[in-house]
Amino acid sequence: MVSGLCWLLIVALADETYYDRRIPMDQQPKRKSRLSRLVGIEQWKSRHQRPSFGRALLRPFLAIVKLPVLLSFGYYVFTFAWVIGLNTQISVFLTDPELYGFSEKELGLFYFSPIVATILGELVGHWIHDWAGAFYTRRNGGVFESESRLLPIYMASPLMITGIVLVGVGLQREWHYMAIAVSIGLFVFGIMMVTTAINAYVLDSYPEAPGEVSAWINAGRTVGGFVVTYFEIEWAEAEGTQRSLGVQAAVVAAAVLLIIVPLQLWGLRMRRRQGRISF
Repeated sequence: MVSGLCWLLIVALADETYYDRRIPMDQQPKRKSRLSRLVGIEQWKSRHQRPSFGRALLRPFLAIVKLPVLLSFGYYVFTFAWVIGLNTQISVFLTDPELYGFSEKELGLFYFSPIVATILGELVGHWIHDWAGAFYTRRNGGVFESESRLLPIYMASPLMITGIVLVGVGLQREWHYMAIAVSIGLFVFGIMMVTTAINAYVLDSYPEAPGEVSAWINAGRTVGGFVVTYFEIEWAEAEGTQRSLGVQAAVVAAAVLLIIVPLQLWGLRMRRRQGRISF
């Protein structure tokens, strides 16, 4: 229903221009009828000014073969997955009558914690990301590089790791639900900063392909969140939340060491060696 409402609002209020940033303003196709744009007639008539359908299909693959994009995609798969995993696991354990016995309403109210953490992450991240860019530029002789965008990840990762570990220990030892709420809040706060950082990194690295590189980061979120639900609960029931979530915290730490640190050290060299994304 929400998707249907969004579709109606887009049809009623939005305008599909098919604007091509590669074409100068004086050469952009003239807009005539909104209805013809809405159904694609005007876009079809000006198709010679845009890549063919086949070339358009190739664009995401031309982006993912760039190592910074591929590694960023992999990093986000192995970090965002636990957002969905933690939500799934907490929901099951809190509503278990033999543990916390939350009702559906109480479970919904519990999730005010991630909402507050999201807002705080947005507010703090607004300043942290700008500060990181300025700090890196000063240390780099006044030259800005995309790798400056990765610095907040080092600040957020300890919070994420701590949050996962505490949720695992809390559920295993049946801590008060407020302790678990604060713990998942730590992780959500961290993932908000990480999300902005990794998106800013790929966008600054390849400004000529913003849609394609953003789509791959979004795909990382989707892949990680989709896959984790198939084993999260079974894993916790087999080994306990303390051990299973401890392993997940180790995965987050390993992703920083094996992906982010190499990007920080050699990302510029990778980009120069592979060149720009050429469509």
